[in-house]
Amino acid sequence: MLKKITYTFIGSLVMMIMLAGCSEDGGEKVKLQLGHALSDGTPASDLINEMAENIEEKTDGRVEIDVFPNSQLGSETEMLEQVKMGTMESAAIMIGSMQSLDMRMAIEDLPYMWKDIDHARAAYEGEFGDYLANIMDEQGMKKIGYVEWGFRHITNNKKPIVTPEDMEGLKIRVAQSKLRIDAFEELKALPTAMAFSEVYGALQQGALDAQENPLANIVAPKFDEVQEYLSLTGHFYNTIMMVVDNDVWDKISEEDQKIILEESERISKEVQEKNDEAEKGYVEELKNRGMTVNDDVDTNAFREKMMPVYDKWENDVFGKELMDIYREASGW
Repeated sequence: MLKKITYTFIGSLVMMIMLAGCSEDGGEKVKLQLGHALSDGTPASDLINEMAENIEEKTDGRVEIDVFPNSQLGSETEMLEQVKMGTMESAAIMIGSMQSLDMRMAIEDLPYMWKDIDHARAAYEGEFGDYLANIMDEQGMKKIGYVEWGFRHITNNKKPIVTPEDMEGLKIRVAQSKLRIDAFEELKALPTAMAFSEVYGALQQGALDAQENPLANIVAPKFDEVQEYLSLTGHFYNTIMMVVDNDVWDKISEEDQKIILEESERISKEVQEKNDEAEKGYVEELKNRGMTVNDDVDTNAFREKMMPVYDKWENDVFGKELMDIYREASGW
């Protein structure tokens, strides 16, 4: 009799523990660490924070997201590896950096990919964006949304960048992307792959002459303090993919998954709107801080000079299928 009572008590206790970890509609309560490399104060970073707060509120605490900006949990490549290994639940990673898991993701780093920003945005909402999401699904990650990072521009301490020849011999930091290195080597620059968190110090110490980033990520980390010239080259267009480990995603109820996806879609649109509003303001702010801003860049010459990487990477990495999807969306 005593054994029966004991087993009944233990069984009830186990059931109580199991129920405590579940939401009312069957999904588990989950806590996610979400790491990214974006600087505080940028539209993308601020809205990811807002998304996390709204998701926790709308799910009544069933989904809690702790956001770690500024590469606090490692470089983008390191954070992605943590998600892959299951030691971090989610991340917002620049698509080009995802090439560490599948080299096809480097396609984002083709120079001058899009005829204009409207074609770029439409591509990620369409077949091109779906194709990249499927690649990451194969790596065990659910794409919950895209967040625009924008066109990248060059800052340096030497001179305004007007033609491709101005890049020759320039020591420039690039993200950890082989294609970016190839693209800048076509200009006879001297690219160095480096984590974003190390860039300010390297510029300050003179180990680098230049760096390239979207305007928001030039203003927020105050690169104007260690760089004299900004040239609006617009050579790469970057998008962040927000991902959640598939095993973790499957623990979340359908109701809460829907909330997450709706919040992600909302901030995706808002980031684009804020980026559009902020572009001119960023340029003016950098001028006011003392930077010399050059918008007289021969982008056609840059694109032509960097085009050899297209054939090389299509043949060696991307393949015709992905490149055809890209070309259909490019606007060129």
